Amino acid sequence: MKINRQSAISKFNFFSTESTPFLFIIDFQGENCVVEPLDRIDRKVLKFWVNGKTNEVFETDDFEEKEEVRLEKFPIEFEQYEKGFDYVQKNIFQGNSFLTNLTCETPISLNINLLEVFKRSQAKYKFWWNDQFVCFSPEIFVQIDETGRISSFPMKGTIDASIPNAETILLNDRKEFYEHTTIVDLIRNDLSSVAEKVWVEKFRYLDKIETQDGSELLQLSSQISGILRNDWRENLGDILFRMLPAGSISGAPKAKTVEIIQTAEKETYLKSDTGIDKRGFYTGIFGIFDGKTLDAGVMIRFIEQKPDGSLTFKSGGGITANSLAEKEYEEMIQKIYVPIVRDHTIAKQKIAQSCLP
Repeated sequence: MKINRQSAISKFNFFSTESTPFLFIIDFQGENCVVEPLDRIDRKVLKFWVNGKTNEVFETDDFEEKEEVRLEKFPIEFEQYEKGFDYVQKNIFQGNSFLTNLTCETPISLNINLLEVFKRSQAKYKFWWNDQFVCFSPEIFVQIDETGRISSFPMKGTIDASIPNAETILLNDRKEFYEHTTIVDLIRNDLSSVAEKVWVEKFRYLDKIETQDGSELLQLSSQISGILRNDWRENLGDILFRMLPAGSISGAPKAKTVEIIQTAEKETYLKSDTGIDKRGFYTGIFGIFDGKTLDAGVMIRFIEQKPDGSLTFKSGGGITANSLAEKEYEEMIQKIYVPIVRDHTIAKQKIAQSCLP
């Protein structure tokens, strides 16, 4: 099922030219991809939810009141995180990067399985792959409408909503402002490489996300839009891959920053018998082309199941020259959550209208 970059680009271009609906999954490095027509997806192996479009058949009792979700975190020691952080900041101070996304792998325990997480969580983008991993992401990568208008929605800036004046604190944080504007500028450049006209449509708007323990997070996003050439369907694969990896989970400048990430994350990822685990599909993208439009999300908020059955949660954040290691460490831990649906009546009404034919 997995194919390489060039094969994926070819299938993208062919299916979009033929107006064939298809699913795509691309890992962080763009090395492993899945591109398959929707009518060939085995939902016993792959289940997706893309802004209400899904291949899953939900049962009424999937959203009945069930036991409370309990998630326990076992984060790496701060000193281990700090080694990766210090390497990133050293490169930033040397001028090799302006912004670097540093991620970690955190062992967790969870009292529900990955399929239940997929069914019960609430997110714009959800994906379950045969109990290998589950993703429940709030972040849009790109959306393309029928006219060829492309929009990207980078998400940078997170705070606990229960903190007094949380919104004001987040909006006035100089580090968060610099990080967000750097990513907006990067995404503008990415879109300018594929679109004829690019503009910032919305700048730093807030979303609220509920976690499994009843707490809430505030997150900042922006919207950058552009107009693709009339032949975009014939070149959809080339367009999408030219913008990868996503700027919000890599950094700027992109190529050098990815090199920095690969070295820094040797300190923040768990060791295994085969060496350092790569990000894999975490921070890659997935989505669907429905025959007319494309909708893709960034694969953040990600739980992976190891061969021995243990679970790890992958999370991280953007590092700048103004970042503080202690604060970034806490943000990395804060992002370890499951957004479980709490209003079951509304959930069932939405799902009743969501299944693809």
